[in-house]
Amino acid sequence: MHESEKTPLIVVDDDEATRKLLQRQLELAGYQVRAFNDGRAALEAIQTLGAGMVICDWSMPEMDGIELVQALREMEELHVLGHVHFILLTAHNGKERIVEGLKAGASDYLTKPYHVGELMARIAVGQRMLALREELLHHSLELQKTNAQMAVLAGELDRLANTDGLTNLPNRRCLFEQLEKSWATADQTGQPLSCVMLDIDRFKSINDTYGHATGDTVLKAVADAIRDHAQRTEWCGRLGGEEFVLFFPGSALAAAAQAAEQLRNDVAAKPVRSGEHRIGVTISCGVAEKTVVAACADDMIRNADAVMYTAKENGRNQTWAYADDDQAHPVRNGVIVAAEGLPAATPTTSVSRARNRPPEDRVESTHAHIDHQ
Repeated sequence: MHESEKTPLIVVDDDEATRKLLQRQLELAGYQVRAFNDGRAALEAIQTLGAGMVICDWSMPEMDGIELVQALREMEELHVLGHVHFILLTAHNGKERIVEGLKAGASDYLTKPYHVGELMARIAVGQRMLALREELLHHSLELQKTNAQMAVLAGELDRLANTDGLTNLPNRRCLFEQLEKSWATADQTGQPLSCVMLDIDRFKSINDTYGHATGDTVLKAVADAIRDHAQRTEWCGRLGGEEFVLFFPGSALAAAAQAAEQLRNDVAAKPVRSGEHRIGVTISCGVAEKTVVAACADDMIRNADAVMYTAKENGRNQTWAYADDDQAHPVRNGVIVAAEGLPAATPTTSVSRARNRPPEDRVESTHAHIDHQ
């Protein structure tokens, strides 16, 4: 309500002569007035208006002025009524009575016989107070709206900062933050922790043959499969290029190896559609777990990386596990197989592996490889 707009007034007085005189004076001053002879009828009208200004006599049958203002304040506290500026009009001029009326909830107090100029001035003050309250409420609602928008924006920024833009999986930074938390929990509880590192086989050949757009489609399809097999979405992510990581809090090496094999088989069983093409996609997986020798999460990742490269060297589309004997063991039908005579699986960095890996597995795509050294 703009301050220049005049608030509709409700007049309540059981004396007909006083009520009609007051109504006429207010209407001559330009106010819209509704007059009632008792508080109960006035209460219904005020509820319909939702807020406004009341000029009410103290002493009335059924519901007097004090009872009316108390009822209105209770409704305001329950948020079923807006603010009502309540002017108590009475012949009582003792200070104790004025205090009683104000304590009951009256906004202002005017004694009979009243001075018309004083009445109009008090009404004007009340109108300004209502306008200020309405403006404050509007600003409060706008602030709440802005805060809600900021919260949504902050959530979106957080999502963007922690999500890989192509696959919508957690990105490298988010992935390692979650992994460090899980590592710390495993340290405290003694529970196992394992991880799977995987790489899309011959991804460069896919890009060279079908184009980078198709390569992106393959990345997203593999990401969807990873998401389906992860225990929780935040426990998997894209490390960079065509490399992904899953980790399994509470699961030992054998359980993670079985999960990796299920994922590998699912990816191989579902060709990726891109336009008119149906492209067979396979992945190579390396599995490792938290051990006494692996002093940190990076060590576990390096171990998984080492045996993933072993899977590549032995024909791709395989899962290998880094066991506690420092040996690389193949996983067959979800079971880690004893592999006598195999060389120890020496952890290698991503940089050296990328340099020595078969050319068709090197990434040359719009989404460049990010080493995890």
